Amino acid sequence: MIDNYEKSSLAASARFLKYDQEALLARWPLRHDDNWIYVEFVGAEYRIDRSTGRIYEGERTAGFNEVLSILDMVCNSPCAPAPTGRWLTMTQLTNRAGSGPVSMDMMHRELEPFIGHPERLEKACRALGGTEASVGDVSFYIPVFENFPLWLQFWDEDDEFPASITVLWDSTTPQHLHYETLWYIMNHLLGRLRFLSH
Repeated sequence: MIDNYEKSSLAASARFLKYDQEALLARWPLRHDDNWIYVEFVGAEYRIDRSTGRIYEGERTAGFNEVLSILDMVCNSPCAPAPTGRWLTMTQLTNRAGSGPVSMDMMHRELEPFIGHPERLEKACRALGGTEASVGDVSFYIPVFENFPLWLQFWDEDDEFPASITVLWDSTTPQHLHYETLWYIMNHLLGRLRFLSH
């Protein structure tokens, strides 16, 4: 029996097969062969099976957040990413209320290993190929896709404020990704950071 997340992943893979793959690769010339399209996503190499639309990292079948994020970028991006370096919050990108800094209530489980231990987050960001930046106690540009980073800023808790994370996106992001996909990416990224912090 499969859950709704797996059903959504399978449906996304099925939709991928309806696209003209050669046209997709003409817009964004990803590495590929007759069987696979290869995509770098959050510090790991994935491959899309061109005959089934299924996505794998090594021998592991990719999960919901990975599948929907990768296929959104590959299928809907009009061209290869070309970031401007102008960084915006999700609120600024979308004009949606409540889509700015990631709140402690929403991400407490993901933040917990880093509270009082910002060096753990720094280590995990570096493991994902992140480049150190400024602003915050820990600040990194982290590659989401090839030539498409996000900017993660972490503030540790102190006597006055709880810990918080802000994620900034390049101003070109809406050209490549749907709003919902940004949440899938953040969920996957924070899970990877937690895993790599141990």
